Amino acid sequence: MRTFFRKHRRNIILVAAVLILSGGITAYLVAFTARPEAPEEKNNARFVETVPLSYSPYRIIITGQGFISPSRSLVIAGRAGGRIVESRNNLKSGSAVKKGELLVRLDDEVIQNSLSLSRVVLIRSTAQLCSALKSEGGTLYDKWNAYLKRLNTGVTPALPVLESERENLMSGTYGVLEAYYEVRELEDSLEDYRLYAPFAGHIDGDGAQLYSIVSPGEALLTLTDTRVLEISVPLTRDELLQLDTLNSTVIIRPEGRKDVSLTGEIKRKDAVMDRSSQTVDVHVIFENPELNPLFFPGNYAELELPGRTLDKAFRIPRALINGDGTVNVLESGVLKKYPVEILLYDGDIAVLAPTLSEGLELITTRIQKPFEGMALRTEKDFMAAEEDGTASAGSGGGAEK
Repeated sequence: MRTFFRKHRRNIILVAAVLILSGGITAYLVAFTARPEAPEEKNNARFVETVPLSYSPYRIIITGQGFISPSRSLVIAGRAGGRIVESRNNLKSGSAVKKGELLVRLDDEVIQNSLSLSRVVLIRSTAQLCSALKSEGGTLYDKWNAYLKRLNTGVTPALPVLESERENLMSGTYGVLEAYYEVRELEDSLEDYRLYAPFAGHIDGDGAQLYSIVSPGEALLTLTDTRVLEISVPLTRDELLQLDTLNSTVIIRPEGRKDVSLTGEIKRKDAVMDRSSQTVDVHVIFENPELNPLFFPGNYAELELPGRTLDKAFRIPRALINGDGTVNVLESGVLKKYPVEILLYDGDIAVLAPTLSEGLELITTRIQKPFEGMALRTEKDFMAAEEDGTASAGSGGGAEK
């Protein structure tokens, strides 16, 4: 044994030194890990931003788009035929007209002559009736004599009220009734030779030319109301359910413009849903009194339609809603998930029902792969930890966007 020790003394001493060194290192590591420090997971917690959950009333605004069209566009046709002898600016497209303004007058010489002759017959028949009643005197003569004087004014007045069978018989015997109704018929026919604008607007498309001959029932021009306009807005079923009552004020803007707008009203809505688009048209009426070209028919417009008011709701970017219908909440430094009820989506905003308790710290920082128990902290938590001396100088981790 003594010989073995002498022979291998150098190797034995080297092994002993290695064992002593390993023991020292182990003891140092045990002592180092036993020092009280903040957990590594806590030191590397992600920074996030939060907002306290608080409910408030919310007015739903429904956005839509549509093309502007005139609320009234009328094809005007004549009831009589003949030559056009007068027209408004030769019925050229774009001509502005006022309500009641003469648009077209046809040659009415023949019917004017017939009307003049018929009025002469009426005057003569009434004079003969007055002669027959003059011998009797009394109120009956005075009534018909006053009517005869009114006939000489050029405007055919209505017949006096026939108060007895004898008066009715005598007016028919002397031809007064027949002559009167002949005059009235010709006067009505004379109106067919003149066409007046039923509303203010503009002539759309060139109409019939001056001095051309037209037939009864032939279309002469198209009159478009360019001041009172309409937009049909397609809405989904959910948007329709959120819509406020009819006659609500609507904001109308040209596409891409926020600096100019007009107001209109919801006047009616269709009762049939389009099968292909699954939408229902809501019709908005508005006026463009200054004829702003941004609101001419044919323009594309954006609308803000008022919806109903929710008593309690919370708005959150829809991107913060997890795929499983939950939101992320910070509780005691870790992430918790809570299911929410989404009332509706308003563009990029989700409107939540009041199902969660107020005061919860809702995480507004987007986290790519959130899981319950994930260590998180806010800047406020970090500052408080620094004051307590527990924050790690090398931590930071950065909020995950």
